[in-house]
Amino acid sequence: MLHRLPAELFVHVIRIAAYEYRFSDRQSVVNLAMICRTIYDIVCPILHHTLIVTDGNAKRLESLTSSIETFPPTKRILSHVRSFHSLSRRGCQFNLRLLVNVESIESLPAVSLVPLAKLKRMHITDFDFRRAVFDQIPLGVFQALTHITGLLPMVSRTYCWDLFFADPASWMRSLLDMLPAVIHLGLAHDLPWGDDGDKSIARFDCKAVGIAVRTALREYPRIQCIAIRVGGKFAERRWADLKTVLRDVGDPRVKVWSDLRPLKDWNDYMSLRILDVKEGRTLWAEAHSF
Repeated sequence: MLHRLPAELFVHVIRIAAYEYRFSDRQSVVNLAMICRTIYDIVCPILHHTLIVTDGNAKRLESLTSSIETFPPTKRILSHVRSFHSLSRRGCQFNLRLLVNVESIESLPAVSLVPLAKLKRMHITDFDFRRAVFDQIPLGVFQALTHITGLLPMVSRTYCWDLFFADPASWMRSLLDMLPAVIHLGLAHDLPWGDDGDKSIARFDCKAVGIAVRTALREYPRIQCIAIRVGGKFAERRWADLKTVLRDVGDPRVKVWSDLRPLKDWNDYMSLRILDVKEGRTLWAEAHSF
């Protein structure tokens, strides 16, 4: 039947099938790609569009990239990667220079970034928007970024946000001045904190977030969206307070995602993050205006 279809419709059908089953039935998509060279060329970019590094496959991926000189197809496969997610808690020694066409990076913990000309989106789970953290990453990485997500400012033994809570307007100006192309800014408070996190949540100043958000929207017309994601204990205990502050901002560019899925520990967190990647669930897609 397929061979009777017009060429454009044939390609469309193959692409839809490959995209639909690229995670849920990956072996079938691989088998589809093996039918002929034409279908392989259609399916391969979809099959390798998203690369997810987990605790279970980190070692294998490290071996794969180390064999790039002895196994040339590896380089071609990695050239198809547009979205890279490093979700291995032990880290992964992955050479990002091999991802010549990557446009989006998510990492836990933060990967060693290099200037990637096509990088447009970055989400670093432990990226806390402090100047010292920015200084560790080559400036060229930030010049083309249009979407960036990091931790919502908080108070704890680990993260120090003196500038934010003392002068949230200046903090936001400093942040956006370092990100000249950013039009979508994401702030997340969805990590499974322990006892120290309980104290941080209780001390969190929601009004400071409101001041920072107003400053960004008023003084930086390029900002099209500020999306905020809350989850876990923070969503349970402080979401009502934060929601009131953000609603008072009164701007449709402010969007929120209150993620109420169970989040008790890091295993829950990692499972949800991997599931979100596979199902295409992002902060930008899930957050909505009030």
